[in-house]
Amino acid sequence: MYQLKVKDHFDAAHQLDDYIGKCHNLHGHRWDVEVCLQGEKLDKTNMLIDFSVVKSILKNIFERYLDHMHLNERLVERNPSAEFLAEWIYNLLNKWMEQYPILLIGVTVWESPECSVTYSCDNEQPQGVAALFESMKVVGGK
Repeated sequence: MYQLKVKDHFDAAHQLDDYIGKCHNLHGHRWDVEVCLQGEKLDKTNMLIDFSVVKSILKNIFERYLDHMHLNERLVERNPSAEFLAEWIYNLLNKWMEQYPILLIGVTVWESPECSVTYSCDNEQPQGVAALFESMKVVGGK
């Protein structure tokens, strides 16, 4: 079994409306995102999947939906926390990965170099943010 990890980042602002403390105010982060994929078979070039393919998919997601955005407005979400983003990115990335013979194991989102959260799904239908994704309740989403 092979596990492959790709890490990238985007910059965006958010605020946590239901939070008591500084994070209630609008502020920004450089959000680091790590994707973990798993598979058993290598392709003819002895790769599970080319790193550049995964990075390209991530870049597309970031540029289309997240980079340099106010996440509360862009995602139409009162509290786009690191947990929310990890699940949201997982569900969107999982749709992209359906065309490859590999499994998306998890998505880790770092809000700071010291604080991260990982979302994974046990091959069941994702709940919560999945409903948001399915309806594409994203301002300007395609």
